[in-house]
Amino acid sequence: MLEDCALVRDLVAAKGYDTRATTLACYGGAGFTEELRASAASDASLRLVGLDEIYGIG
Repeated sequence: MLEDCALVRDLVAAKGYDTRATTLACYGGAGFTEELRASAASDASLRLVGLDEIYGIG
């Protein structure tokens, strides 16, 4: 999933668009893997959005 988003960002950049400030957002209803959580914790350009944030729960 993350690799697909990064690929799209890179393809858009290859077309000449400035993607330096792009944030990759992953929306999930069933939570996220530990690997994805670790990636998001160390990469400010990656944002994980769960149901709690979508629906204002918690």
